[in-house]
Amino acid sequence: MNCLIKNILFGLLIITCFSCDSKETNSKLTYDVQIEYLSTPINDNRELKIDSIALCFAGNFSSDTTKIYINNELYNVSILTTDEIDGMAGLIFLPSYKTVESIGIRINNGKLIYIEPEKKHYNILLDFVNNKATVRFYRKLPGFM
Repeated sequence: MNCLIKNILFGLLIITCFSCDSKETNSKLTYDVQIEYLSTPINDNRELKIDSIALCFAGNFSSDTTKIYINNELYNVSILTTDEIDGMAGLIFLPSYKTVESIGIRINNGKLIYIEPEKKHYNILLDFVNNKATVRFYRKLPGFM
């Protein structure tokens, strides 16, 4: 009898843990996306000082897996956590901007954030706060370059 009670309690504990994990994971799977193309001046055609695009991550990352796709091919997989001091989670240099037609970013198993930069010679900041991923374009990333 004592063994049966232990097995039941152990089973309930496992079910409770799985239901807590699935709720937490599901909340991370859904996020809104906003792409702000307005920060790219139309008349600025200067080349970047370096050949590659800097992709910066900021916001509320907590051991989140990010997958980056360049021209629909997997380029990088990283686990990001935001630094509490500066709010930055990571900086990844992409290939030459001259070869980048599209960029895809997926946070955990969420929807793909698909970017076709209208100006290829801009760096990108992805700010992930309160289940909203905001993409902005910069000549020089704030605080970095």
